[in-house]
Amino acid sequence: MKVVVLALIFSILSGGVMAQSIPGVPSKSGGSDGSSGLEQAVKTLEAAGNNVFIVPAAPTAATAPTMAPMDKMFQARMEFASLVRNIPHLPGDIANGFRTVGRGSITWLATTILYIALTLMVGAVAYLYMARLLNRVVGVIGTAPLDTRAGRVGYALSVLLRHLGGAAALLAAGTVTLAIVQPQPSPQRATIFTGLLAATLFLALRAVLLAVLAPREPHVRLAPFDDALAQALFRQLLGVLLIADFIGFFAISFSHLPLAQASRQTLILIPATVSVILLSVMVVIHRRAISRVILGRHPRPNGLRRFLSIVWPVLAILYLVLSLSNTVARLTIDGVYSAGPVVAPMVGLVAALVVAGLLILLHDQRLKTGIVHAAWTDLYERVAIGVSAIIGFLVLGAVWDVERTAWADKAETLLGVATVALIAWAAWQAVRLWVTIRLEDEADAGGHDGEGEGFGPGVSRLATLLPIFRNVMLFFIVSVFVMVVLSTMGVSVAPLFAGAGIVGLAIGFGSQTLIRDVFSGAFFLLDDAFRRGEYVQVAGIAGQVEKISVRSFQLRHHEGPLHTIPFGEIKQLTNFSRDWVIMKLPVRLTYDTDVELVRKLVKKLGQEMMADPELGHLFLEPPKSQGVVQMEDSAMIIRIKFKTKPGDQFLVRRHVYQRVREIFAENDIHFAHREVTVRVAGTDDEEVRRRAAMGAVIAAEQEDTAA
Repeated sequence: MKVVVLALIFSILSGGVMAQSIPGVPSKSGGSDGSSGLEQAVKTLEAAGNNVFIVPAAPTAATAPTMAPMDKMFQARMEFASLVRNIPHLPGDIANGFRTVGRGSITWLATTILYIALTLMVGAVAYLYMARLLNRVVGVIGTAPLDTRAGRVGYALSVLLRHLGGAAALLAAGTVTLAIVQPQPSPQRATIFTGLLAATLFLALRAVLLAVLAPREPHVRLAPFDDALAQALFRQLLGVLLIADFIGFFAISFSHLPLAQASRQTLILIPATVSVILLSVMVVIHRRAISRVILGRHPRPNGLRRFLSIVWPVLAILYLVLSLSNTVARLTIDGVYSAGPVVAPMVGLVAALVVAGLLILLHDQRLKTGIVHAAWTDLYERVAIGVSAIIGFLVLGAVWDVERTAWADKAETLLGVATVALIAWAAWQAVRLWVTIRLEDEADAGGHDGEGEGFGPGVSRLATLLPIFRNVMLFFIVSVFVMVVLSTMGVSVAPLFAGAGIVGLAIGFGSQTLIRDVFSGAFFLLDDAFRRGEYVQVAGIAGQVEKISVRSFQLRHHEGPLHTIPFGEIKQLTNFSRDWVIMKLPVRLTYDTDVELVRKLVKKLGQEMMADPELGHLFLEPPKSQGVVQMEDSAMIIRIKFKTKPGDQFLVRRHVYQRVREIFAENDIHFAHREVTVRVAGTDDEEVRRRAAMGAVIAAEQEDTAA
């Protein structure tokens, strides 16, 4: 990219004049009353009573067909060869032009030199005044510290502002002075203005070099060049600028003399040819240094960087040759000289860099307030690069004069598609990033780990709906993007909407189950019946909600199986993860246990656990005894209950059991063991008694299992 910048700097100097029409092209005009001679003749004959029939004439030799690109290239090559052969006659033709303008004398050159000096002196005063004025303006506005990105960008923009503003003031003041001292059009006035324009271009391009290369201020340099390379490029480019400016001034000035058309075209092509040659030499000299810059400091650069580091000299020189060929073709065939093909990349690149710099300054000094997520900054910078690139291509097309070419419509369509693609990409990235950040903020409200066996509270309602919102927005953005792109490309989207309506109607009739699932899911989510991460039960299937889509949701059982359930199949849903849960713990005690003592001990235990710094916050209500709830043959059942948040009951249950065991052991309270008493009457057979005992034990175990 830097090489293109250098190439375009030389090319601007070589251009001098952006477009110049070759004289001698006849213009078309109609009659005085707006009618042609044919119409007048027809009216005269009809007035005399004649019947007039008009038969189209056969095409004549004057109606030349449009020249094919290949024929145009060959003709341009022959015309260029004729211009090269005309070079030996150029000095004599220029001398005759001088004598013609001065009527045999060249004393008018002295006056021209004095006027050039006068306009440049007035312009220099305006340049210095404007530079100082803009310097004070920058000082009043203020800039960020130079060790920050905003400071470096602001410094580069201030350099451009001061020097480009000064160059514009020089051109304006010099033009006003020229209008005063030489108001009449003449080769003398054209020569003076050419000198003024050459000085302005030199100062403007020097400003660009100072802003980008910063040869003496490495701490504010934007280009990734080391000091040696930056200083070498700056010195060499200034020298080349002077050479190209000097040659361009004389060539353009001489072209305003009364010369033959071939001599004028030869003079106009000299600056462009010299610029291309000088630029090609610069490319060859600095090919390795620029290749190292393209590769960067990464130990393993990607394939694109390696490819560009190898082929960039070939691409740069090829572009220069093609731009020169285009300039020759337009000058020799169309009679118009334009430096656009050579100048355009430079102007477009400068415009893109200025826009990117302004957007970065806006972000760093105005938009970046407080703590901003780094991802938002990265997205803003990417969008800023895209916007600056589009503006750069707009300027590129304007300088290339794309509107006058045959592929103007295609270029406009392509740029429109690129703009829509940038907007769609930025919208999707913004939605995705916002959803991701909000999900990170809501992560603290997620479910518990395996300790809760999947019964813990799920994520928040917002965290449940955000992924669905993200998918819906993706579908919407893609749909709008496709429609806008098709419309930009000239495709009528009205039939697509009509077809989509018919297809949607057919799907509605043929897929009633799908529609039922979608609408049922929408209402379940609006009712906040369940959220992602919650433990629910639907038609005997229980599990943790793992994924929610538009049509169905998935339940992960705590043992591993994954169940997918359409929303339309839900008749009743039980949510185990909402608000609170009561855990009841049965304790088997012997019949000699003091029930009142147990109640007091459990109450004291509840107060101690509520005051515990690690467990107290898990209780919504402390453990307390509900008294005797069941009497069995060998034990009485006392129930202890507590209230917690869903998912915490299992962790709390383990600690409550442990503390109950400890406190009962301290107070000599015994747990009752299950006893089975078997009475066998009417027999003394040991085998019968053994079988009866085994049957009783098995029955007791089955009762426990069922419980």
